[in-house]
Amino acid sequence: MALLFGVLSILVSAPTYLVISHIQKEQILDEQRAILQNMADAAATVIAENLVQRRREIELLAQSDTFRTAPLDGKAVHIALERLKKSYPHYSWIGLTDPEGIVRSATSNHLVGQSAAARPWFQKGRFNVFVGDVHEALLLTKLLPQTEPGQPARFIDFASPVISEDGQLRGVLAAHAHWRWAGTALKAATPRDADQTGIQLFIVNDQDRIIYPEQGAAPQSTTVNEDLLSRHGKNFLAWGRDGRFLITASAVAEPTALSTLNWRVVVRQPESILLANVARLQRAILLISILGVVVFILLAWQAASLISRPIERLTDSARRIRQGDEHARFSAPPASSRELQELSKALEGMSNTLLEQKHALETSNQRLEIKVAHRTEELHRLNRELESLARTDALTGTPNRMAANEALLREFARFKRGHPPYAVLMMDIDHFKRINDTYGHATGDDILRSVASIIRDAIRGTDFFGRVGGEEFMALLLATDQIQAESVAEKLRSIVESTGLEPVGTVTISIGACIVQTSDRNPDDALKRADEALYRAKAAGRNRVVVSNESTRP
Repeated sequence: MALLFGVLSILVSAPTYLVISHIQKEQILDEQRAILQNMADAAATVIAENLVQRRREIELLAQSDTFRTAPLDGKAVHIALERLKKSYPHYSWIGLTDPEGIVRSATSNHLVGQSAAARPWFQKGRFNVFVGDVHEALLLTKLLPQTEPGQPARFIDFASPVISEDGQLRGVLAAHAHWRWAGTALKAATPRDADQTGIQLFIVNDQDRIIYPEQGAAPQSTTVNEDLLSRHGKNFLAWGRDGRFLITASAVAEPTALSTLNWRVVVRQPESILLANVARLQRAILLISILGVVVFILLAWQAASLISRPIERLTDSARRIRQGDEHARFSAPPASSRELQELSKALEGMSNTLLEQKHALETSNQRLEIKVAHRTEELHRLNRELESLARTDALTGTPNRMAANEALLREFARFKRGHPPYAVLMMDIDHFKRINDTYGHATGDDILRSVASIIRDAIRGTDFFGRVGGEEFMALLLATDQIQAESVAEKLRSIVESTGLEPVGTVTISIGACIVQTSDRNPDDALKRADEALYRAKAAGRNRVVVSNESTRP
């Protein structure tokens, strides 16, 4: 009986071992492939978010009042540049050029007075926010501390146009971020045991060349074959002279709509290391299979009457545990053989261990879900705050120029869809420079806040009001004709004039008004007429309302 059961067990165990080994091998490779793909996706996300954050910093700084109004080589501009450079350790140089490309102000005064007119970041940064590809900068490298002697540093450029209050180009704000930030970004996605597991991460540009890591840490092949990337993640592929690897790749999202970086993060792991792990598992399965055959032969040696009932009891306990009964126990009768007693203890221990691991995993998942929910809510809150800050004037608390442009676009679209016309009021505080010169800028700021508060309280809650310039405000009066617009404008002018504002006393405003017309092709047509009316009100002596009833276009 023992020989018969032994032969049968071998006939069953051999193909089972082969099938299980193959399935386990494929499962391990699939799981590792998913891990490498997640790693590539995470690294690509980190790099993209870093690019967007740096681009946003330069863009927001270029839109600040300091860069729009202060002298290009003034102290305020220099302080702002140095402050931004200190905020991010990988900024190597930040500078501001005039419209001709001459560097007027820069961190550490590097390259001040030199021309950047031929640089791609200046040429493209005059028109849009620009993010450039990795490049060497020999001249700047000579001015910076040498981190890698004998090798020129590499940088990535961020640039944004600086537009004055009258809509003219004042210059280009640019920053050079040292390329070592790529190592910091990849390190966040690289596992701690990467050296032991052989996992490597690379950044590949649109020409399929490895741009990170640097040559000292790069593989023998510095160019990645396009066909290799198109077939990544399917099987082990040959990577030049480096050998065969499991490869995954993920595209880095472009930081701007006009960017053409086309970077990819490529992750690879050697075939030899992965197959070594598979071989260890196969040996373990083989050992378990052999032990199973031995146990099976020993059990067959016993009489069926002594074996069947204990096995049925163990089988019943296993079935109950599989069905979710955590109180089921593996216990063999006292008269059972030693092997059955040991088997029941081993199964009991395994069951307890699995239950403990299950409970620990459930607890860990609950904590992770709570943590993710908290982090998600915090991210939503920060995004809402950032969106609010981007559309709110910091001094008066009213909507800023960005919000005003959005309101103009929105109301013009509603008007074109058949909604009633709206009125545009452009308001300017009279002799505001005299107030600043006489009482100081702090008092001038108080006057701005007070006038903004007076006007905001005097118009309807459904109307739009915001600050669009230094002492200039704009209001959109919805469903308002020309007579109503003139009445509201006169009301606002009168209220401001009659409200004494200490220590200045009487403060007046000039108002230009117009009504949107069906001949207008865009929202700026009505805004231009209101601006022209405001100019006429100023020229006619200030403290008055001028209503434009002319069409901007024939």
